[in-house]
Amino acid sequence: MPNIGPMKSAHSPESESAVEVSARQLWDAAVGRVFKLAHKNYGVRTLTYTQVKAVRDAKAPGAFEIEVFFAEITGRTLIGKRMFSNICKEGVLQEDAATELQPESFGTECSLAEFEKVTSAILTYTHGSLDRAMQADSEQRTEINVPVDLGHLTLTEMEASLVRNSPFLAKNLYFLTANSIPAAETAIQQELKRALRGGDDGDAAYVAQKNEAVASLQAKLQSATQEMEALRILASVEAQQHDHQVLERRRPGFATLQIDSLALALLGRPGATTVRWMSANPSEEGPVYCLSGQYAPLEFVRWAHITGRTVTDMEGASRKLTDYFKGMNQSYTGPDRGGIYPLLKAVTE
Repeated sequence: MPNIGPMKSAHSPESESAVEVSARQLWDAAVGRVFKLAHKNYGVRTLTYTQVKAVRDAKAPGAFEIEVFFAEITGRTLIGKRMFSNICKEGVLQEDAATELQPESFGTECSLAEFEKVTSAILTYTHGSLDRAMQADSEQRTEINVPVDLGHLTLTEMEASLVRNSPFLAKNLYFLTANSIPAAETAIQQELKRALRGGDDGDAAYVAQKNEAVASLQAKLQSATQEMEALRILASVEAQQHDHQVLERRRPGFATLQIDSLALALLGRPGATTVRWMSANPSEEGPVYCLSGQYAPLEFVRWAHITGRTVTDMEGASRKLTDYFKGMNQSYTGPDRGGIYPLLKAVTE
């Protein structure tokens, strides 16, 4: 008779090598790891980071709790303008032994350093915004409402975002200097390259408004460049004119003409020189003379008389210098009825 042994259950090599891993074991292995999930829809982009903080047993048999930390960044296009929002929050997920939720459901794994960098930036921005919002006391507010007396351009929010890397930008003001124009061009190119890498071309409305902002900003910069060049040329011409006037004043005949003409003007006689009162500001005012279209300041010497006699101190004490400049545009009116007039001379440079 044939030797027939007892039958054994059939099994494949795969069944021997297959090792069943429970969902609880997967979550235990994921503690401390970070997962990143990116979602893109028309007009909305969301980036979510999930860190598995801890896994612990729940009260129900076989159930467990997953403690997670979320950081979410959302970009939206509202009325053609890109807006960003962010949030950090913690939570607990209740799961049972039969759960199909796995760590990979929250995206691909990323480094802890990247996650910490993102959460740190979000918390820093949030705390700064809260500090500014909590400044209810007017004495603690940092807004200073004074006119800006430096050359600048006023930009829209989209235009300002194009030059946000330039050191010449302050909120929506872009200051104009010899270096700020090249800095703006460089910042615009950097922003366009960043947008190309980030895939901003998927949002048609946003791309259209950004292109419009680029065109308008470049037009403003070009106009500012032309205006600055015109001012530079004008300043150069004025400097040359000033140098020419200094040379003219150093000629021997000019000084004689200046003195004789001023003497006639103080006596109230017509001549090449006119005298008037100039008020630049309350701290800088006084008599000036105009000769050949050029103004120069005068200083008071003493009171004089048209006959050449000496004016006594008592006569001079009752007189004010400004009383002799009551003509049109504060022009000099000449000696008074008593024949007394102020003797003035050019201020020594």
